[in-house]
Amino acid sequence: MTLLPAARRPRIAALAFLLLAPPLYGLLGLALGMDANWDLRNYHWYNAYALLTGRLGMDMLPAQMPNFYNPLLDVPFYLLASHLPARAAGFVWGTLHGLNLALAFLLAHATLRIGGAGQRVALAALLAAMAGFGGGALGLLGTTFHDNMVSLGVLGALVVVAGSLPRLIDGPVPGALVRAAAAGLLAGAAMGLKNPTVIYAVGLCLAFLALPARPWRRLWLAFLFGVGVLGGLALCGGFWMAHLWVEYGNPVFPHMNQIFKSPFAALSGYVNVGFFPDSRLERLLFPLVFPFAPLKVGEVPFFDLRVLVLFLLVPAAAALALLARVFRRPSAGLTDTAATRYLLTAMAVTYALWVGMFCIYRYLVPLEMLAPLAIVMAAGLLPVPRRAALVLAAALLLLVQATARPADWGHVPWSDRWVEAAVPPIENPDDTMVLMAGYWASSHVIPAFPPRIPFVRIQSNFLQPDSVGNGYLALMRDKVGAHRGRFLMLSTIPDTPGAAKAAALLGLRVVQDNCRVIPNNLGEPLNLCDVQRMADHERSVD
Repeated sequence: MTLLPAARRPRIAALAFLLLAPPLYGLLGLALGMDANWDLRNYHWYNAYALLTGRLGMDMLPAQMPNFYNPLLDVPFYLLASHLPARAAGFVWGTLHGLNLALAFLLAHATLRIGGAGQRVALAALLAAMAGFGGGALGLLGTTFHDNMVSLGVLGALVVVAGSLPRLIDGPVPGALVRAAAAGLLAGAAMGLKNPTVIYAVGLCLAFLALPARPWRRLWLAFLFGVGVLGGLALCGGFWMAHLWVEYGNPVFPHMNQIFKSPFAALSGYVNVGFFPDSRLERLLFPLVFPFAPLKVGEVPFFDLRVLVLFLLVPAAAALALLARVFRRPSAGLTDTAATRYLLTAMAVTYALWVGMFCIYRYLVPLEMLAPLAIVMAAGLLPVPRRAALVLAAALLLLVQATARPADWGHVPWSDRWVEAAVPPIENPDDTMVLMAGYWASSHVIPAFPPRIPFVRIQSNFLQPDSVGNGYLALMRDKVGAHRGRFLMLSTIPDTPGAAKAAALLGLRVVQDNCRVIPNNLGEPLNLCDVQRMADHERSVD
């Protein structure tokens, strides 16, 4: 299989798309506005800052439970946005997201079997463009959720497989196994950077069993792909898993703690069940439900029919293709047979794992990106004339693209810098500890404080001041109790009364009539209030 055409003019057109699509996508990201999503304010900005400045042992839970997430993928964005003007950083970040379009083009061109070289380039470019304009993908453009960054590893692995299929199936064994391991390395790197990407690593691994190759060869390819996954996981996530193991006795802390039994968290899996279907029947038929009720799978509205179309089309096309083989009727064959079997199997396994484990649509965005090509593949399985299959594919592609409505997790007008916060002067910062409470996102302002001030969150979505069965509470109480200097309390203005109640459980009193406002460009203003020890307050009253 060839990733690029051999003929000169189609090759130039293909190279032009590969070079121009990412920066054009980056420009589109600028037009959408500056990302101000909740996760950016809660942990993506702070986690990178903490890793780069050595604050991992200095602060406690300022980013709530995501404090324990691998911060490596946050570092490039933080470096870009803290050193470049916001628009320049946004363009570079959006261009990186646009690399998905380039990979989608290479994958489509390697697998399409339609028309001449020029027509194939044009169709591959169309499918690649559609990969970036789904309800999820376009909504993620320019944001820091990273689902459209780890997708680069998923699509990259698929490009390696698609470009190597003849060698994987019939070529020399050593070279085939090396290519399978290289693909696994990319998928494993994505998994190491963001753990939910495990569903793609498993899907791509098991899909080798569907290749038209000898059984033992399929098993060896899947095995070496799995070895590559472990290598990529170790490369991009190993350092963080080791850190969590040393500090908390759980390499994925706090998740799966019912297995690892770390004393610093409850014996729970810490699974977000808020997006799970209401019944087994709904889970089974979920694509018939969530496109029309998007808040079942996400935090904000969007609309996209890609998954629903595949949910209906792929099983029907596969069943008809099997019947056609019995009656010896050829399929339309719009794409390479081995590539079709591999990709559709990988996507089916991935979806099954997603609906069983997460049901959060953002995690399905790499599959959404692959959907346009998968629709063409599925239409090509039908035992109908090629023209009929092309018409069906074109109609479905037009339907899903014309009806797509992107998500929006929050944008603001462009500022000079991505994160700006006006922190008031703080006396004796070397002797000050800032407490944090409430459940809203506020850690993005921490880099604007004097760097010697430690931050301790006493109330979060991981820990309450009166938690039972969570040993991390003792660590937090010890750190607060050992501080002999001044306390301040950071919270949103609406959260300030709740912060006062949380502080009271630790023997502290928030002076709510002595608060200063911290304006910032990404969200609501924050409160910075004085805090007294209750014993000191009682003595002052006496």
